[in-house]
Amino acid sequence: MNDFYKQPLFLQWMEAIFILVIGFFPALVIIELTYDQPAFSLLFLLYIPVGQFSNTPIFKLTRVYKYYSPMLLGYMANEVQIDLHSGTSFDYLFVMRKHKAGIEFRKTLLTYHLQGLLYIISQIENDAVPNTVNIVGTSYFFNERTLNKVGFEIETPSLFYRLNLFANAIDLIWMYSLSQGKLSMPKIWQAKKASISGSQLVANKEVIELLYNRMISKFFP
Repeated sequence: MNDFYKQPLFLQWMEAIFILVIGFFPALVIIELTYDQPAFSLLFLLYIPVGQFSNTPIFKLTRVYKYYSPMLLGYMANEVQIDLHSGTSFDYLFVMRKHKAGIEFRKTLLTYHLQGLLYIISQIENDAVPNTVNIVGTSYFFNERTLNKVGFEIETPSLFYRLNLFANAIDLIWMYSLSQGKLSMPKIWQAKKASISGSQLVANKEVIELLYNRMISKFFP
């Protein structure tokens, strides 16, 4: 679990509101500058990482984000669709900071993602989530070979989906670089959308468990 959420709930709320307010100030400055010079609106591309970081705690507490593992979350998850995302920069700070960049970082992240999928499976098996739910995510979670192995289907993303990835390019670059152990550029323009039904995910439980247990035994003995 993210250490931030191990605190008493009252402290979580107080700190989340404080972080949200502090993170909103740069946006106000950009808005003010944009009134006189519309070109300053481009600064919002630089502000997006700040907004992502400062919004995370309040989004978690208000259930905009639902975490299935410390590094796998669903955005506005409901009974129809679970839109999976890897953890935000806030989660990287509190969860991944103790892991060495490169293979250890990458394998740890993959383990958390598999753990999250197993949690979703348990929710479906316990009827907390319908097996008709559509689960979608990006191929950045796993490579395509692993995605196919656990039953995901690869799709061509929509234009909106691609634009959203480009808008988050700054975060994607440094997160990807940590997983590679060096400055690296993710192939955002080649991003794929992956999807699977809840029933199909459950049907692939044994494969996911096998991969998860292999990761645990090999990298976290």
